[in-house]
Amino acid sequence: MKSANVIFSRVAGVVEMTLEIDGQRIASSTSQESIALELQIHEVGHLVIDGKFSTDLPTSAETLAQASEVAFSELMPALRLIAACSTTGLASHSLLPKKARRRAVVEAKPAKTGKHPNH
Repeated sequence: MKSANVIFSRVAGVVEMTLEIDGQRIASSTSQESIALELQIHEVGHLVIDGKFSTDLPTSAETLAQASEVAFSELMPALRLIAACSTTGLASHSLLPKKARRRAVVEAKPAKTGKHPNH
C-alpha cells in the first residue's frame, strides 16, 4: 500500500499543498481536488497531513470529525482535502474540474420541446 504526505505552505498569501508519495514529490497545488485526484491516480492507501494527522483512504465523515480536532497550520484546506478524499458523491463530484461539472449539469437537463411533459 502506498503512503503519501501532504504539506501545507503559504505562497504570496495563498495556501499551497505539496504531495509526496513514498518519499517522492509528485505535485504542488492550491486545489484540494487536484491533490485528491493524484492520490486516486497513484492508488494511495494511507495519507499523512502536515505530519499531524494520519488516515487510511478513502476517508469518511468520522475521519473528518476526528481531523477537525487537530491543530493544523491550515485547518480549512486540510478539512477540504479530507472531504475530497472521501467516497461520498461530494468527493466524486468535486474531483471534476469546474467546467466539466457545469457541462455535466447542462447535459443532464432535458431538452425543451415546447410541449408540456404531460401531453
